[in-house]
Amino acid sequence: MNRISTLLVFLLISFISYSQEDVTINKEQRAKLYLLGGSELEVSIIDWNPEVGIKFITIWGQEMFFPSDKILKIKSLTKETLGSHYIFKEKGIYYSMSAGLITANNGVRNSETYGYSLSFSSGYRLSRLLSIGLGSSVDQYAHGSGERMHPIFLDFRSYLLPNNSTFVLNLQTGYSLAFKNENKGITDAKGGFIFYPSLGMSFGSSITKYSIDLGYKFQKATWTYANPWDSRISTENRINYQRFVLRFGIVL
Repeated sequence: MNRISTLLVFLLISFISYSQEDVTINKEQRAKLYLLGGSELEVSIIDWNPEVGIKFITIWGQEMFFPSDKILKIKSLTKETLGSHYIFKEKGIYYSMSAGLITANNGVRNSETYGYSLSFSSGYRLSRLLSIGLGSSVDQYAHGSGERMHPIFLDFRSYLLPNNSTFVLNLQTGYSLAFKNENKGITDAKGGFIFYPSLGMSFGSSITKYSIDLGYKFQKATWTYANPWDSRISTENRINYQRFVLRFGIVL
């Protein structure tokens, strides 16, 4: 688990660094391009080499490049004009990483013990209303127990409004792997189907978006526990987890 956690943290730092270096739009990069032929275009500059050209993102989220000989003039915009602009990459590859708190169980098993979830997914955004991807996660339904799941899932997302802050629907569904953990007395394990819908908010004034949502996990699993006093006796537990999850994420 330590290696998995370290890898997930490393990926998160790497993607944040990538976003900051290559695609993050700050207030000093807003500009208006005056093109040969009379056209004007309001953009967010990614990279500008006066001898070569300018790489930018339009206010509707499309990344483009114009050579210098097509540009008549570039005018910097004031910071006050930035807040009203809609910046969202409506088509293209996306990356997402999140961490969530799994609420406690009120039953007799692991009663009132919270769990956690760490996940990563990537896919293609067909439009603002539909993104399709593939992901994996680590789900520990009760902290300190050996009941750890490793879901592999399809990831569907929909951003409801063309605003920098908007409601977002997310659905993750697939199959979770489970493994025995003899240190915790689990001699056999079997995963099962997972279904995880959620509703939340996406926000951020650049291509990098942050999110917070509340979802509900449905997860099937089977755990076989050895009898601590007689190894010839074991107990099979067929579980249908049903838990709320509060999740925080970043999408690039």
